[in-house]
Amino acid sequence: MSTNVNAYGNGKANFSIEVNGEVNPYKIFSIFVLPKSEISIGSQSSLLITSSEVKVLASEPKNWKLIAPEKNGAYKVNIKDLNSEFMQLNVLVLTPISDKKGEYLNNYRIGHYPSKPLNGNEIYNKPKGFFEVTEENQHLLLTPHFTLSQFVCKQAESFPKYLILRELLLLKLEYLLEKVNQNGHEVETFGFISGYRTPYYNKLINNVPYSRHVYGGAADIYINPNNQGGMDDLNDDGSIDEQDVQLFYNIVEAEFGKPSYDKFKGGLGFYRKNNHHNGFIHVDVRGWKARW
Repeated sequence: MSTNVNAYGNGKANFSIEVNGEVNPYKIFSIFVLPKSEISIGSQSSLLITSSEVKVLASEPKNWKLIAPEKNGAYKVNIKDLNSEFMQLNVLVLTPISDKKGEYLNNYRIGHYPSKPLNGNEIYNKPKGFFEVTEENQHLLLTPHFTLSQFVCKQAESFPKYLILRELLLLKLEYLLEKVNQNGHEVETFGFISGYRTPYYNKLINNVPYSRHVYGGAADIYINPNNQGGMDDLNDDGSIDEQDVQLFYNIVEAEFGKPSYDKFKGGLGFYRKNNHHNGFIHVDVRGWKARW
C-alpha cells in the first residue's frame, strides 16, 4: 500500500522559465552544459537573476544570458520574480568527451559510443561531455524530487564517476511523479533500477548498443514509498506482482495523447520480476512512441 507520512508537494514555482529551450516550472532545476557555454533564460515574468559563480549578463528583465564557468562542477544561479518567489538553477558544467582517454575518463571506465548515430538521428550523437559525480555532490537535488545519485551507473567503480542526463527526462519524471500522486499513490520520489549507463556497463549486461540509457534519456523505475528496493503493493491485494507493475504502466500510458504530455513522448516498457530484478517500468524521451 502506497502511503507516506510526508505529504507530497509538486515543487512548482508560481512562475516558469525557459532555459536553453526547455520550459521549467520547478523551484529547483538543473542543466548540463559545456565549459564557457552560453545559457539563455526567458520568462513571461520579469526576473532578477544573481550568482556568485556564474557570469550573468542582464539584457532585459524577461530575457537573460549567462556564461558557464570554465571549470567543471556544480554552480548555483538564483532566480527571483517580482513576487519574491525563488527558483534555483543548478548549472552543471561537464568534462568534455575529448578528455576521455580510450575507454576511460579519469580512471572511470565509460567504454565506446557507437561511431555513427542510429539512422542518422541526432539524439544518438555521442554526448559532448560528462558530469563528474563525487562523494560530496552525489546527493545534489537536480529537481525537487530527484537526486544525482539516483541516475549514477550501477557499475562497480570508485569516485569520481561520470554521467550525462537529458533535462527533458528530469522534467518527464517530475511530471509522472505528480500523476502517480494524483492517482492516490503518495510517494516523494521513484525507486531506480537504472538511470544512466555507460556503454561499457550497457555492453556488460548485454543490452542493445543504442539504448537510450547510454545517452542519458531513460530511467527504469518503480514505486515504493519506503525505498525498500522493489515495487510496492499498489493495488492492495496483499501480493506484490506483475499487476502492480501494470498499474504503474497504465498510469503512464494514460498520459499519452494529452497536450501536456506531447513533449515527453517516448518509450514505455513493462518488466516483470525475475532472478535479477524486481518488477519495474522503463520510460524514456526518445521523441516518438515505442512500447514493449
